[in-house]
Amino acid sequence: MPISENGVSVIIPVYNREKYLEECIKSVTTQECDFPVEIIIADDGSTDKSKEVALSFGDSVIWLDKPVDCQTQGCGSTRNRGIEAAAYSMIAFLDSDDYFLPGHLQRCYNYLRNNPDISMVIDQLYSQEGNNNKNKWLRIYPEKDEVQFKTIFLDCYIPSNLVVLRKSLFDKVGGLYDVEAILSEDYDLWLRAFEQGERMMIIEGGGAVVREHGGRSIRSIRKTYESAEFTMNKAIKRYPYPADWIRKRKAVFQFRYAQCDFADKKFFSAFRRLLYALLLDPVRAIKLALNSVIKLKRNNQDNF
Repeated sequence: MPISENGVSVIIPVYNREKYLEECIKSVTTQECDFPVEIIIADDGSTDKSKEVALSFGDSVIWLDKPVDCQTQGCGSTRNRGIEAAAYSMIAFLDSDDYFLPGHLQRCYNYLRNNPDISMVIDQLYSQEGNNNKNKWLRIYPEKDEVQFKTIFLDCYIPSNLVVLRKSLFDKVGGLYDVEAILSEDYDLWLRAFEQGERMMIIEGGGAVVREHGGRSIRSIRKTYESAEFTMNKAIKRYPYPADWIRKRKAVFQFRYAQCDFADKKFFSAFRRLLYALLLDPVRAIKLALNSVIKLKRNNQDNF
């Protein structure tokens, strides 16, 4: 399919999100843009009425069924199907339970159009707890203007949900989202991009609202860290990352696993991980240990 330079393809992966999908789609259709926008909803095997909701928007939405013989699952593989179907040279992402704020697409499109040396831009983030309709401004970016390679390696703080990028980026970095990195596909993509010298800029303005559903289990949080560690190990095999970056990143994972262990009351394992983290990154390990003790004392006091 020939790619048009003048437009944005919005990729929305969906799995059983009929409750939020209408608002999600409307947040795209109501964007005021001086360029064409297509909405591609890639399904991951929904069993609810998500498809019915999407098709109610008529020709403004392209629905992609999950192939019957598809063995992969997750946001990365679902996004990949949308990217492959995209007709425009710029790609935006939106999760099916979240929504864009006015002006997001035009702002990002203008920046990329006026800065051909930049491959990716990211807008600012709001969060919303449940359905309370109160948005909370989140300043989650350690940098102000440009994402730094070292920072993103040490902490993947950029969600695909707010990024607009050039479709040509995927050819430069060796392919689409890694389907093996089920919970860290964003992290993998950003690392591959930075390894190739690509740049990501942070721009000012409300980009999207991310719903915080809460209630994540320690097990699911641990799996997220495990997936990120898996991605890091793949990255250091293909690229000569500085030894101090690797050491600090490994320390971060020990910090996170220790927090999970404390939450699970696996204190021996938690302190063992903190000791290992102490060897890798002493200053941060000490800070985390003190914070963990304070939190533990507070929890104990709350029980009396």
